[in-house]
Amino acid sequence: MEDYELYDLDKKEKIDYKSTFSLVYSLSRPYRKELATAFVYLIFSTLTSLAVPVLAKYAIDKAIKVKDSKLLLIIMGAYLANALIFLFFNYISSMKLIKTGQELILGLKKKLYEHLLSLDTDYYAKTPPGKIMARVQSDTSALYELFTQTAVSIFKDLLLFIAIFAIMFYYNSRLASLLLPVVLIIAAIVKIFIDKSSAIFVNVRKLIGEISGFLAERLNAVSTVQSFNKTAQEESALEELNMKKFKTALKAEFYSIVFFMTIIMFDPISKAMIFGYGGKEVMAGTLSVGALVMFILYAGQLFEPIFMFSEHISVIQKSFSAGHRINSLLGVKPRIIEDKNPVYIDSFKQAVRFQDVWMKYDESSDWILKNINLEIQKGKTLAVAGKTGGGKTTLTNILLRFNDYQKGCVFIDDCELKKINIKSVRKLIGLVQQDIYLFPATVAENLKLMDSSIEDSRIDYAIKILELDYFYKKHPLNKKITERGNNLSQGEKQIIALTRSMVLDQEILCLDEATSNIDPYTERMLTRAIKNVMRHKTMLIIAHRLSTIESADKIVFLHNGEIAEEGSHNELLEKKGHYYKYYSLQTGI
Repeated sequence: MEDYELYDLDKKEKIDYKSTFSLVYSLSRPYRKELATAFVYLIFSTLTSLAVPVLAKYAIDKAIKVKDSKLLLIIMGAYLANALIFLFFNYISSMKLIKTGQELILGLKKKLYEHLLSLDTDYYAKTPPGKIMARVQSDTSALYELFTQTAVSIFKDLLLFIAIFAIMFYYNSRLASLLLPVVLIIAAIVKIFIDKSSAIFVNVRKLIGEISGFLAERLNAVSTVQSFNKTAQEESALEELNMKKFKTALKAEFYSIVFFMTIIMFDPISKAMIFGYGGKEVMAGTLSVGALVMFILYAGQLFEPIFMFSEHISVIQKSFSAGHRINSLLGVKPRIIEDKNPVYIDSFKQAVRFQDVWMKYDESSDWILKNINLEIQKGKTLAVAGKTGGGKTTLTNILLRFNDYQKGCVFIDDCELKKINIKSVRKLIGLVQQDIYLFPATVAENLKLMDSSIEDSRIDYAIKILELDYFYKKHPLNKKITERGNNLSQGEKQIIALTRSMVLDQEILCLDEATSNIDPYTERMLTRAIKNVMRHKTMLIIAHRLSTIESADKIVFLHNGEIAEEGSHNELLEKKGHYYKYYSLQTGI
């Protein structure tokens, strides 16, 4: 299982060919029929290419030698027909493989996206989005090459290699045996190259992901970079990263070139051996000139697959490196584990209860929540106040199963939270966060959360209940929102998010710092809307601005992860404890 960690670029990681091949095999299984058909056509095209040296042999020995022009014409016709048949089968097999490869990679991307959506929020907090995008886009594209051009070449070259050896042994086993030591030496060189270059190609793929991540992060924060005049510093950082990738990629290509040049050297050596030994047999009368020419032609074809393999070896390494990284991503498991027989809920009747709950984010950290006991009754509003870092947001993270508690229990009615289906929990509970994400779409589409099945009447109802008619006249439903809602203020985004929660009609609504960082006018509008929501929903409000929670049925004040005080707004003011001091700082009373 892969942990949530950033890539270590200096770590020497080799390709796990076994697991990567298993991934490739599992991806190709649904397309076995299509792949088999394509490879049958490929076999026919390969076999037709093998006929050329044999035709040359018969042209020399049976037609030219005895000056039979009629037979020579027939052989010429056979050669042209053979070439047309080769082109036909080669075209069909290539088109079939390209189409199948596209479908296969499309299925892989869907599988990756579904897997990414299943991972916990912790994973995305610790892994830059650019690196994830590199795996989904760049690595799947590299794997596509393996399933189309490279896979075809390997299969075709292997088939060609075996068939040529079989034909050569059939015509003259002694002459064919001369090439066996050369083939064994080449096999050893291939093995050495793969072992030496594996880690380098993995590192190249990692650096590509690192550059993608760097660009995604910096471009998202371009205003910050420009405002602090840090463009030169960021340019330097990217140049350093690009240079590291350049040097690593150059080293990988150096290995490939050395490998290719070494293999090329064996071509003239092999042909010289055939010329020498075969020429001697021709002079002795034990081998025909046509047969010698056939062997020379086959020797060129015999080494062509090896040369092609040497050219494709870098693609193979890149593809398997990409497959290795995809496999490791698919190996990441969610930390929030659902019960084997989960309970599905679509509503609740009584209350949500936290009973003796203790929680920390990892084993080495301190407890964030300590012995928490609280209850949110149906139709009521519970507000949670306290200093930053006191554990307020952790309550919503637990309730939505973004994080799990280590001790105690959380109940929805009488059902323990960990035994409830996670999707049904998140369907029941809505969340409005401080950092609002809006899609680049219309206001209406964002209110529906891009779900076209939701009726427009739900939007009209939500706007009426929240008394936000004036706001949506200023921002009509057909208004186009730009990427991340950049053409809206923070307060405007929070109002849209609150309206969205009403449109989606979830029974329990969590507001996490929903009124922070907004102007007084927008705060009053949002506070009024929240009070309207209180009359229709069960609510958990996390707030720094205490003016938004004065109307809550109950207020809990967290201090160092523990409940220090609880009661209504007036009751807590009368106690003149933590809440009173906090309220006094904000209002000046």
